[in-house]
Amino acid sequence: MKKRILTTLTIFTMALFVFVSCSDDDDFPAPVISDLEIGYDNSKIGHRGSDLHFDADIVAEGRIDRIVVEIHYEGDHHHDHKSGQNGDHDDHAWEFEHTWTEYNGLLNTSFHKHIDIPHDAKLGDYHFHFKVIDQQGKVTEIETEFEVKDSHDDDHDHDH
Repeated sequence: MKKRILTTLTIFTMALFVFVSCSDDDDFPAPVISDLEIGYDNSKIGHRGSDLHFDADIVAEGRIDRIVVEIHYEGDHHHDHKSGQNGDHDDHAWEFEHTWTEYNGLLNTSFHKHIDIPHDAKLGDYHFHFKVIDQQGKVTEIETEFEVKDSHDDDHDHDH
């Protein structure tokens, strides 16, 4: 009888351990990205030969693993730029990709960076991908567009 009770108790304890270890306590929500700003005053404009400002607030209950930014050319379908006009024939479609790991382990951060736009970057619309991956493998990504203008377009004085 004791052996049967001991066996039943052992099976019950093992089952309880399995259910407790598989609870949703470690099931954190995906990271949250808020207040993404591209360009000064969120103008969504960058000027070639200058830097592109961007920042965002990040909360990751599963703790940040890495932050990735990818930029690629979308085209100039909204503009009247013609190849060869004003030296545009020397322009190249600018691409950028970088992974930041210095935020690893943080629950939240205010992410603020400046990246250089090459002086010969092709004018037009660019696609901006902002991705946060937490330590649980959950990913949140925001995609938006911004425009690269010539350094002579608009007044782009700003404070860093």
